[in-house]
Amino acid sequence: MRKSVFVVVSLVCLSFPALASQELKNLIACHEALDGKADIRSTKLSLESATPFMLVTKQKLYFYTDTSAGVLPNKYADKSLIVQLTEKQKPFYRLIQFQKNGDVGNVSFQDVTSQQKSASETPKAQLDEGSLKVLKRELVRQMNSVTAEYQNKYDPAGTIESLNTCRKVESPEMQKSIDKQVAFYEKLLKKKGSLGGYKKSPGVK
Repeated sequence: MRKSVFVVVSLVCLSFPALASQELKNLIACHEALDGKADIRSTKLSLESATPFMLVTKQKLYFYTDTSAGVLPNKYADKSLIVQLTEKQKPFYRLIQFQKNGDVGNVSFQDVTSQQKSASETPKAQLDEGSLKVLKRELVRQMNSVTAEYQNKYDPAGTIESLNTCRKVESPEMQKSIDKQVAFYEKLLKKKGSLGGYKKSPGVK
């Protein structure tokens, strides 16, 4: 009996990294799908895409890439931080300035000097339930904000597609919010069809 219990526990421990990686992949896909569709409070660390990015909590700074999650203590209020991350097996650096309340003030995308690189900090790898929970909570908040984003009503089909990308996120709160948002935009889509389409507002492509 003891041997059987040991085998079961070992299998669970060995499978968690793979499960965590897959969950992160689903969360990242959802985060990218909601970019431009929701009230985003994450901070982009790339000019080309929504990933990598960071989230600020009262005690920690969370950094997410396509394949990893890392953390640093939130101790940089009214200070600057040079962070080193790895994306697609290549290191890159970002100079981040924080406001007095600890929120991100500015992110520099300029190249850093060799001296700045030597003073950089690397987030501690933390792809675990805690880092995934933080990201999942933020995505639920973003999902709940979708209908408040005025531009979405002019593209109900595209908005529905983005929302359904988040279906793979394992969260009852997320699924409930998606159902609510999709129902709203399906009504708009039917109305759009009956009226021959909406006129786009200025600035909406």
